[in-house]
Amino acid sequence: MKDMYAEEAAAIAALDLPWEKLKNKTVLISGGTGLIGSLFISVLKQRNLSGDGISVVSLSRTARESVEGVEYLAHDVAQPLCLEKRADFVVHLASNTHPKQYSADPVGTITTNIFGCYNLLEAAKEWHSERFLLASSVEIYGEGEGEPMKEDYCGKIDCNTSRAGYNESKRLSESLCQSYRAQYGLDCVVARFSRCFGYDKKQDTKAIAQFLAKAVAGEDIVLKSEGKQEFSYCYVADAVAGLFYVLLKGADGEAYNIAEEYEGLNLGDYARLIASFAGKKVVFDFDPKNNLGVSKASYAVLDTGKIKALGYRPRYTVSEGLRATYEKYKNA
Repeated sequence: MKDMYAEEAAAIAALDLPWEKLKNKTVLISGGTGLIGSLFISVLKQRNLSGDGISVVSLSRTARESVEGVEYLAHDVAQPLCLEKRADFVVHLASNTHPKQYSADPVGTITTNIFGCYNLLEAAKEWHSERFLLASSVEIYGEGEGEPMKEDYCGKIDCNTSRAGYNESKRLSESLCQSYRAQYGLDCVVARFSRCFGYDKKQDTKAIAQFLAKAVAGEDIVLKSEGKQEFSYCYVADAVAGLFYVLLKGADGEAYNIAEEYEGLNLGDYARLIASFAGKKVVFDFDPKNNLGVSKASYAVLDTGKIKALGYRPRYTVSEGLRATYEKYKNA
């Protein structure tokens, strides 16, 4: 099978980071077969080509055949872990992350986030792990106020909707991490991802993924809103690079936004850009009564000054990442 991210994995593995922290250590990752998790593991495999001796245990609802250095296990993180092997580092990525999941299974979205985080924190506590990393989300901020949101922004969310279950359960997961730090002395860091995208064989119902699917199929892009939303986005390669900066250089107890530089473009602009890749156009099909799983936020741009202070610099712009993703789909 063609590795669509071999070049990106090699580039991330070559970053000037304190990789020695992972040498001969065991890393447990939940959501290891997802878009971000798969590339994260590919980077660790690249490091092992240089003799780092990293052992990886990947948890996901469906297992893959294990390969040298990577053990793939089928496990629902909402259930307690029963593993003989202890992990030095725990990276928790597993979560419902798509609008259709939010609307079709709001209870499962909440329980996966909360119980998953709890079970992995419990395991990290028992193992005396060196670090626990939680993948959180821009969604914890809700609606912004017209300026890029820093990590100390407390957000604005209408909690009286089923859609808010994702936002609120990610907030509570962050609070759990802080509680384990305070009560048990567990080292925890948080990576707050913006809206991530990239080539993915799994069905993704987020807006950008749907736009790309339409363009790859040679069809006009259907925009189900006015397209005026201003959001931060991140190409998966830059998202994973940021994840390693947080894991290896982040300060205990701190959260870090991860996003590309803001280009000043809104959702409609990106829809038109993606349509242009295929010589197609954007058509509008806006029904405000049929948007149960869609974020109500109209402004969610992230300030990335904090992670840049660690030395992180994204390699791509959003536009470049979208073009790269489109080309990967066309060449798959």
